[in-house]
Amino acid sequence: MKTLNKNNNTEQKSGTLEQAGMRYGFGRNTMRRIAEEAGAIIKIGKCVRVNFTVMDKYIDTLSGE
Repeated sequence: MKTLNKNNNTEQKSGTLEQAGMRYGFGRNTMRRIAEEAGAIIKIGKCVRVNFTVMDKYIDTLSGE
């Protein structure tokens, strides 16, 4: 398993379902469902990623911001 470089100051724009789940506090299946609702799923071959920029905006609309 890869570890992220903690000294890197760049923000990730996307991540795996597991990374997104950790970021937003959801399990894998719930994260996939919410990301699909938000239109934040990126598929490259068999690889599935979540666009954090789109997810952030979607979560903000849910919270009324």
